[in-house]
Amino acid sequence: MKYLLIILVSILLAAFICEYRGDRWEEYVRTTLYAIRKDSIPNYAKTIVDEKGIPYVHYAAGKNTIAVDEYNPTIVSNYAIDYFEQLHHHPDSTIRNKLVNCADWLLNHISYHNGYALYQFDWKQPFYDSVGVPWTSGMTSGRAMEAFADAYSIVPSARYKEAGDALLRGFYQSIDSGGFTYKEDTGWWFEEYADSSLHTPRILDGHIFALLGVWKYNQLTKQDSAEFIVQQGIKALKYHLPSYDMGNGWSYYDAYQKPTDKKYHQLLTGLMKELYDSTHDPIFNSYYTKWNAPLSKPYLYRIIKERNRSGLILFMGVVVLLFALIIILKNIIFKRR
Repeated sequence: MKYLLIILVSILLAAFICEYRGDRWEEYVRTTLYAIRKDSIPNYAKTIVDEKGIPYVHYAAGKNTIAVDEYNPTIVSNYAIDYFEQLHHHPDSTIRNKLVNCADWLLNHISYHNGYALYQFDWKQPFYDSVGVPWTSGMTSGRAMEAFADAYSIVPSARYKEAGDALLRGFYQSIDSGGFTYKEDTGWWFEEYADSSLHTPRILDGHIFALLGVWKYNQLTKQDSAEFIVQQGIKALKYHLPSYDMGNGWSYYDAYQKPTDKKYHQLLTGLMKELYDSTHDPIFNSYYTKWNAPLSKPYLYRIIKERNRSGLILFMGVVVLLFALIIILKNIIFKRR
C-alpha cells in the first residue's frame, strides 16, 4: 500500500514537472530516437562552430551520399541572425564580431550570375534523392538577406546591401532556368531544395523562411520589387496551405505529405503566428489556432493522445526517477530516526 502511494505521488509530480519542462526535455529523447532509427526528417546533423564563430555541419553518410563536413550558407545565415538577436540582450564585441564574420563569409561565397545572385550547392544533400547537383535554395537566399540586413544595422557597409539586392533579383529566376522559384498563376513558390529537374519536395517552412527573409530585408530597403516578391510568396502560401494540413490539428512537412514531428509542428505553428502578426491576414491566424490547439493541451494528455513515443519515454523516466528519489529520501529519514 505504501509503495502505491509513492507511485501516485511520483506520477503527480512527474505530470507537474513535465507540464513546464516536458516539451524541451523531450527533444533530447527525440534526438536519440532519430539517431537510432536513422530517420532523415528532421535531420539532427551535428553543427560545429569554428574559431571565428562560423558554423559548419557534419552530414553523416546516407544511402546515396558520403559523410562530409560542409559550410552551409543556410546554417551560417541562421547563426548570423541568432547572433544579432543575442546582441539585443547582451551587447558584446565578441558576438558582434561573430555576426560580422558570418555575414562576410556569406558575402564571399555568394554565386553571381547575369545581374542576380544565388547560393549554389555543389554537394548532394542527404535528404531528398530526387534533387540533383548543383542545387540552390530560396530559403538560403531569404535567410542570407535577413542576415545582411542585420549586419548592415551593425556595420553599414554598402557591400551587404549590394549582395542583398542581388539575392533579391535571384527570386525572379524560375526554377527551370536554374533558380528556385515556381512561377504559377497561384503565386510564386520558393523551393528550399531546387534544381532544374523540378523533382523538388516543396518544404513548407523553407518557402515561409524565404518570403519572410525578403519581407525583413524590405524593412531596410523599401523596394517595390521586394514587396512584389512577398505578395507573390504569400499568394502561393495561402493557396497551398490546405495541402499541408492533416485535418486533425497537425501539419505536413512537405508536398509528399510526410507528417511533421513535434519540433517542426511547433516551428510551423510559430511561423503562422508570425505571418499573422506581420500581415494581419485571418487565414494565417486560423491555421495558427488550428495547429496550436494540440500544443495547448496539458502535456500528459497530449503525449497519450498523440502516442508520442519520446514524450511517453520521458514521462516514465521522470516517474521512475522520482520514485527512486522518494524511496531514498524515505530510507534516509527513517535511518536518522
